[in-house]
Parts: sequence; structure tokens; C-alpha cells
Amino acid sequence: MFCCLFSDYWLMKKHKINKSFDKQFGQFIKKKRLDFDWSQADLAAKIGNNYQNISRLERGEISPTLFWCYKLADAFEIDLTELIKELGYTPKK
Repeated sequence: MFCCLFSDYWLMKKHKINKSFDKQFGQFIKKKRLDFDWSQADLAAKIGNNYQNISRLERGEISPTLFWCYKLADAFEIDLTELIKELGYTPKK
């Protein structure tokens, strides 16, 4: 029983961390998109998606996949590692 409760707690905690990241990532993408003066439809066309998914991504409702990150970095003309660094991630040495 304790194991089950612990795993549920861990999953809930992990979910909160992911949601926080998703919101931060979404805000970052929205800022970059506005810096380029693009609409959500413009960005969607550049990465081969639809504006509804861009909207959901910017609101933090969905998590970005590695493929999405690659396509977004390409659209914003930055390296994927640059995209990750701009989000505040610094690799441990």
C-alpha cells in the first residue's frame, strides 16, 4: 500500500514539474514568435502543424516533443541546443 501511495505522489509531483516546464516553454515560444512578428498560423505553417496546436503549446496545455523542438528551432533559425539553453537549461559537467 505504501508503495502505491508513494508512486502516486511521485507521479503527481512529476506532473506538476512537467506542467511548470510546459508553461515556461509555451511563454518562450510565444515571445519568439512575436519577436518574428508571426501569427500562430504563420509559425504553424513553418513547422508543418496547425495553429490550434501552436495555441495549445503556448498555453502550456501540451508538452513539446523532441521533434517539435527541432522544428521550432529550425523555424526560429537557431540550433536546438540554443533553444534549450534559452530556456535556462545548463548541462551538468
